[in-house]
Amino acid sequence: EYKSYLSMSIADECPHVKSSCSSDKYKLLLNCFVTGHSSKELLLRSKFKRCEECGDSSKWLLLCLECGHFGCHVDTHGLSNSHVFSHFNVTNHKIYMELNCGHIFCMKCDKFVYIENLENIRLWANSEGPGKVGAFNDWEPPINDIIHLVRSSKRRRIKSGSSVGLRGLTNLGSTCFMSSVLQSLLHTPVLREFFLSEQHHCSNEDRKHCLACEMVWLFQEMLSGKSSPVSPHRMLHLVWRQARVLAGYDQQDAHEFFITYLDLLHQHLMKHCIGNGLSNGINHSSSCTCAIHQIFTGKLQSDLTCHQCQNISETVDPFWDISLDLVPNDGDKVSDSASICSSISVDSEPSDDEPPVSLEECLNRFTRPERLGSEAKIRCSRCGIAQEGTKQLSLKKIPVVVCIHVKRFRHSKRARKLSNPLEFPFELDLKPYLTTSIAKSRSFPTVATSQEAEHIGRYRLFAVVNHIGTSDSGHYISHVLHGGEQWFRCDDTYLTRVTKETVLSSEAYMLFYHKKVIEYA
Repeated sequence: EYKSYLSMSIADECPHVKSSCSSDKYKLLLNCFVTGHSSKELLLRSKFKRCEECGDSSKWLLLCLECGHFGCHVDTHGLSNSHVFSHFNVTNHKIYMELNCGHIFCMKCDKFVYIENLENIRLWANSEGPGKVGAFNDWEPPINDIIHLVRSSKRRRIKSGSSVGLRGLTNLGSTCFMSSVLQSLLHTPVLREFFLSEQHHCSNEDRKHCLACEMVWLFQEMLSGKSSPVSPHRMLHLVWRQARVLAGYDQQDAHEFFITYLDLLHQHLMKHCIGNGLSNGINHSSSCTCAIHQIFTGKLQSDLTCHQCQNISETVDPFWDISLDLVPNDGDKVSDSASICSSISVDSEPSDDEPPVSLEECLNRFTRPERLGSEAKIRCSRCGIAQEGTKQLSLKKIPVVVCIHVKRFRHSKRARKLSNPLEFPFELDLKPYLTTSIAKSRSFPTVATSQEAEHIGRYRLFAVVNHIGTSDSGHYISHVLHGGEQWFRCDDTYLTRVTKETVLSSEAYMLFYHKKVIEYA
């Protein structure tokens, strides 16, 4: 919104700026409210970065550089009806900093102004400063793409409601488990951006065996504008060769395929990272910078509290998904079900007419304290002996895309599928389950300054994998959000438009949520 003002009103000098804003003052405010990403700066933003009149933090905000007043502006026809202009009329304070990029606006002159030393500070903070959000480098297409664009005069414009990007996947023989997961991944926005931005490179001899290269091809086919189904036979062959446990035409578990497939993609992409000195080559290492880790990897913290001395030992493990019990397991311990690998096989009938369970209830059960009892004592590092204790799980780091796996298949004396309806929201808030939030609820004194910005933990649903049928005879489908507006049911080659209410009432097996706001550090 501010760009329209910026393009027509940047000036050389403004007589009101120099008396209102020094370089040191501008640098401090810029770091606190625009570029900085330390815990202290995030705390300041969560507390103060909102309009002081209406309390809204989502609008275009300007900070008065004379008194520190925060005001919003949403009127595209001028500043006269905005809260920031009302502040100017009352106080006659002229100089403001807009809080998207840090540009200076003079209310008296009614224009953005250019001050060389302040602009140099702003550019430094965004590219080289300690609180940088990432350098924005110019991108130029490769020479082959330029030649292709010159030769091809036709252009395809994707409009709202377009079906481009929607194609069915051929069932190659009990491969619905693969199709449902692939449709979900193909509609993952950040994953699509990575594979279509030429960030993965392979040598010619490796391409025939590279799963990541095949994923690039699949994204290109989905967005080619064709409507006929795509046959992922090469993808299936590569998975068979590299993951023998999935080889053959037997029906497999969609969750097991998802975890195995991410691991294979990670291994292929990690080779590219190693070649650029970005990874130390350790599987699932926190230093791995491959796209799979950046998008899907979170961290699960397990706290063991000794009942004798109250000592707490912490263990942190990476996860690619969060597996939740649909119903309580009587007598069972809470398992570290947010693990890198798991598999399920079942062979019995589901139960009918079960009461609904909410996703919030499942998450609360996953993160609540569990008394381990005398049969599962922990060795306390402070006491030096085995003691009774309490275990509690929490989310130390949440990924960009979180996959929630619902445990619908149970193993006991009689294996069965749980058909309980699961009530899950379109928008999910994981903030109550973060380690910082749970520690604060336990009244830890060290958490007084560890608060999170309000947008952290907010997610939006974009794909659901469903299992239809019984435990010994079932079928996988998926529901995907296309274009940010329309939901589609993907049943192998058949695609059907459905309502959001239909999706939210479906029998979910895997839920895919995407962060509403992505933080860059």
